[in-house]
Amino acid sequence: MSVESCKEFLHATETRADLAQQLKATTGIREVIALAGRHGFAFGPEDLLKGSASYTPTRAPKPEPPAPSESSGFYHHEFELSELPGFEVVAEELDQLKVQPPSVDLARFDEDFREEDLRSTSMSPAAPEFRDWYEQMMRTHWRNPVRPDAPRRDFHLVNLDEHIDHPGYPRYFEAKSRVIGALEELFGSDVRFSGSMWYPPSSYRLWHTNETQPGWRMYVVDLDEPFDDPAHTSFFRYMNPDTEEIVTLRERPRIVRFFKVEQEADKLFWHCIVNPTKRHRWSFGFAVPENWAERIERVR
Repeated sequence: MSVESCKEFLHATETRADLAQQLKATTGIREVIALAGRHGFAFGPEDLLKGSASYTPTRAPKPEPPAPSESSGFYHHEFELSELPGFEVVAEELDQLKVQPPSVDLARFDEDFREEDLRSTSMSPAAPEFRDWYEQMMRTHWRNPVRPDAPRRDFHLVNLDEHIDHPGYPRYFEAKSRVIGALEELFGSDVRFSGSMWYPPSSYRLWHTNETQPGWRMYVVDLDEPFDDPAHTSFFRYMNPDTEEIVTLRERPRIVRFFKVEQEADKLFWHCIVNPTKRHRWSFGFAVPENWAERIERVR
């Protein structure tokens, strides 16, 4: 394993279309290393960090499409998957993406649930008591002081891309790559996976802003079964940056949601996700171009 092998891999992602496409389907170090290994490149996490830092791309990145001339004034856009033209491949591949890796210990997962953390999603990020609680969590790096080896408290969910050793992973990854290809054809620009999350019963992602990764996000959300009670569902919640109003979006199977992540302090998009039900929820995130709405309108 070596830094040089890492650099050779990075160069190959510039010269080989198939490899470039698959790289956009990865979201973490383990996935990148596994992808490289399947194509004959051998390096470890430290090699990847050093190689990425010292590698000079031979091609300039594609320019970002221009942003729409006027803002819509909305902070989220939501659609039924079946209503969106150009999303047929996404719909076809969704069941291949909704995996439950056998490497996940759900009993241990349930032990890590904390009622006090869940309650924080009912606070407003603008409230002083939330700020106090949030700063306290930041000081402890979101770790449980009683069990420092436990997962971070703000992510009570399963990141599917951290589970690459189960038998279904190759089929799952191939589906991710096909989805990237279909979305790039639709949007006419680079698209990449930003996260693949499984929310088992009683799971959550606490309030956050993603401010270090600005831009438009698209999430495809699905469930194992519809909810029996439309008032008791998983939900996406955010704070309107202009008014500090708390907006709660109840969920249903097969929806597509868009929102924009900003870096300016007065535009931060605070949001959280909660699945307080017995259903299983999946969400698949993508970084999409600024003109995503125009591209969808073109094919309607």
